[in-house]
Amino acid sequence: MKPLFRKTLLCAAVLTAGIAVQAQTRHTFANPLDVVVGNERAVRGGEPVVIIFEDDYFLFVSHRRGYWYSPDFRNWTYVDAPGYPAGVVSVVEMDGKLIGCSMNNRNVYRAIDPRKGEWEKIGELSSDRYGDANMFVDDDGRLYMYFGWSQIMPFQVVELDKETFKEKGEPKPLFWSDIKNHGFEVRKPEDVIYSIFNGRRDYGPEELPWIEGPYMIKHNGKYYLQYAAIGLEFISYSHGIYVSDSPMGPFTYSEHNPLTFKTSGFQVGAGHGSTFHDKKGNLWTICMIPAQYGEGGRGSELAIYPTAVDKQGVMYSNTALGDYPQYYPDERKVGGVDNYVDWKLLSVNKKAIVSSTFENYVPSQALDEDFKTCWVAATGDAGEFFTVDLGAKATINAIQLNWDHIGAARAGGGRGGMGGGMMGGMGGGARTQQAEQLYQCYEVFVSDNNSSWTKIISKPQNKMELKHEYIELEKPVSARYVKVVNVATYDGAKFSIKDLRVFGTTPNMKTQKVKKFMAVRNPEDRREANVIWEPVAGADGYIVRYGIEKKKLYNSYIVYGKNELYMHSLNTSPNYYFEVEAFTSGLPQYRENPRETIGLGAELQIAKRAGGGNAGYAQGAGTRYIMLKENVNEYWFDDIDAGTWTLSHSYGPVLWSGQLSETDVISTAANPKPTLTAKLTLLGEGTKTTGTLEMQVIPGKEKARIKIVVSK
Repeated sequence: MKPLFRKTLLCAAVLTAGIAVQAQTRHTFANPLDVVVGNERAVRGGEPVVIIFEDDYFLFVSHRRGYWYSPDFRNWTYVDAPGYPAGVVSVVEMDGKLIGCSMNNRNVYRAIDPRKGEWEKIGELSSDRYGDANMFVDDDGRLYMYFGWSQIMPFQVVELDKETFKEKGEPKPLFWSDIKNHGFEVRKPEDVIYSIFNGRRDYGPEELPWIEGPYMIKHNGKYYLQYAAIGLEFISYSHGIYVSDSPMGPFTYSEHNPLTFKTSGFQVGAGHGSTFHDKKGNLWTICMIPAQYGEGGRGSELAIYPTAVDKQGVMYSNTALGDYPQYYPDERKVGGVDNYVDWKLLSVNKKAIVSSTFENYVPSQALDEDFKTCWVAATGDAGEFFTVDLGAKATINAIQLNWDHIGAARAGGGRGGMGGGMMGGMGGGARTQQAEQLYQCYEVFVSDNNSSWTKIISKPQNKMELKHEYIELEKPVSARYVKVVNVATYDGAKFSIKDLRVFGTTPNMKTQKVKKFMAVRNPEDRREANVIWEPVAGADGYIVRYGIEKKKLYNSYIVYGKNELYMHSLNTSPNYYFEVEAFTSGLPQYRENPRETIGLGAELQIAKRAGGGNAGYAQGAGTRYIMLKENVNEYWFDDIDAGTWTLSHSYGPVLWSGQLSETDVISTAANPKPTLTAKLTLLGEGTKTTGTLEMQVIPGKEKARIKIVVSK
């Protein structure tokens, strides 16, 4: 592995590995991607630009006076660059040098030595109103500026003088949003992740999108002008493409849009980024995606998707399995967008076994493919654990640990809000994130029987804040159970997991087309369609593909736990073709029984009374509750001292009430016998009696415990 200089590390999901696998050559990565500099807090992954310069990849993100470079897209060197423009940047190669500018800023800079972070100011633009400025140098050396960042203003282009950087003529309007015809551009309230209005107003049924983030790339003589639509606070944040034979237009809308669009699965969103050629000539689109972390923390991270241009000049991307493992650029096949590894997600909706659970952050939420939910342990203590039962043995190739930060003193984990994102504003200066000595520390074990464990990952001294830690194992392991054990949290957080995602193979995994399905467009709104299909036995999920040509189903959704899909991402004019594909890991299916995991809804309440009263309803001192659950036969109320106690069905009848003396609650015996027993009620289903509910008072050295027993 190449030694890293200065402050290091870019995308944690791309670059990091567990202690057990650090020396390996990694072949794969998985979205989402973190942006990390040394042991600073994870920083904002916004408005990314990737270019190749002098045989290195360079990555630039917004609001930081610094950037990264890499020879292989695996190992990255971070460069502090005090003279670099920062803000929402545009960087391009012109006459063998990197030049850059920033959104709504007149200054133009040139890199003297980009690997040393040395830049100098070389000119001023004609305007400081170039929203989301994007400079583009054509093959003939001419320089153009594309700009646009508004709900009501157009994208525009103007040619710039290469020496003075002043406008050569007037800016030319190119296009506006068109929500009547472009369904994916519409801001709909059901797609909102978090509101930017802070309660000031609600989102309307339809709103104009922000069209933003112009980015020009030339491929096979065609000019592809990329734009982002909607806004970061929506899961439908996405990219579209306009195409022209000239850098100044006119531009034609691609009816195959959207280019990148991902509203389902663990990682969602795919907007405001750039499309670039790798060293093999393949295309990629890197995107800004929404992030949510802790109680209220939100901002942006990165995702990258394989992109291509077909023989008819249509640019398209593959986001169907956009959050599954895929190959690095140097291992991707030339041509097409088939870059995903044939590993299944083994852990989705499987059974979870945990050390404890805090409030309503239930275990199933760490296996549900939803980045907005999480499981949380009762504490952040060492030894808290989360185990997933895959249902049978499988070959495990990679694990993605997606952390949360519930209960932390710094709830957002150092990340700020919208707009300026996690760096707390739209300013362009360098921002140094607070660094901790250690971040989430943990170990991962596997087992065949849930009792004998083998350690496969060990990070007891983790020095990087990684929200989405993807670890490709050096050697695959065979196991049924995967257990993540807490060593230490930070910021006083409880042990919290957004999703534990286990990737691998089984002998019975397969993918198949669904034969019986129906897709119906809304006759009153052709942007919308509903797809319903016959469920496939054993399917873990489905990919719904669609497109305007039978052999070009370039767009897709991934669906878990349902056999139907509503979409509003269609273009009005063309007809569409659809296909539904079922996939399974071949592992036994697990369907959570909420009567066992959450409860039957029947709640028992015990309360200590200060002096009589209507004990069934009055709230006295020491009140606490238990929820009755299916197939659970014993429950306990702790810390029962002498006094008057009432046991009732919450907000319902009294089951028992009485005085407990010191003799009832105190005993020095090693195995004390119940000092009081009582039959509370008969239990049943319909007309059938199934058992009884009883209570026992078990004395202790200082206080008693009340045992609730379901007797069959």
